Amino acid sequence: MTVRPLLSLLALSLLVAGCDHNLNKMRENRFTPYQSAPLPTVSPSAMVTSLKAANSGGFTAESLENLNTLLRVQGRLSRQTLSLQPYTPSGEQLAQRLASVLRELGAPGEQVVVMPVRLEAPESQEWDLQVVSEALVVKTPDCSVADADVWTVKPYQSVGPMGCANRSNIARMVSDPSDLVRPRTLDAGDGIAAVNAVTRYYDDEVRELLDIDFQED
Repeated sequence: MTVRPLLSLLALSLLVAGCDHNLNKMRENRFTPYQSAPLPTVSPSAMVTSLKAANSGGFTAESLENLNTLLRVQGRLSRQTLSLQPYTPSGEQLAQRLASVLRELGAPGEQVVVMPVRLEAPESQEWDLQVVSEALVVKTPDCSVADADVWTVKPYQSVGPMGCANRSNIARMVSDPSDLVRPRTLDAGDGIAAVNAVTRYYDDEVRELLDIDFQED
């Protein structure tokens, strides 16, 4: 290929790139104004639910539904701090059973606290146990379609903020909500540490392991 065809090809590519930029600007101006996708927010949340003991020895159906709703809304169980406050002897027994179940389901033992029973007059007590959940909760924006009837005419205005669903899905997948508000080191997932270990192996510079012998003391 000669120099002239090369120059012509380069000029053509620059022209196409310039046209593409102008077309994108025209499309953007055509559909403006449109809102940018809102960001998810992370904030501390404390919720409480009151549970009533049933005659069968467990909780009533309504109490179980309220408890499951509370635990689901507060995010991952491993990220919640749960305080169980019994008010009756039945509530004290149920608190111990509930604490064991929560630990089996993934709640760290130190984050499930059973408080001392606070006995009150039976006629003034409407429930047997209160559960308080404290956690950092991710609040995602509403990404529903704004107006489904005109999406073929005004796509940006009818669908809603572009990128909203993508940001919302990413926020829902994080294991630790605080990762969305502060950086964190890679630790074991750091690729540089793994590369250095393999390099030392191939260069025959493997580090010696510690050999502690308590019998010499």
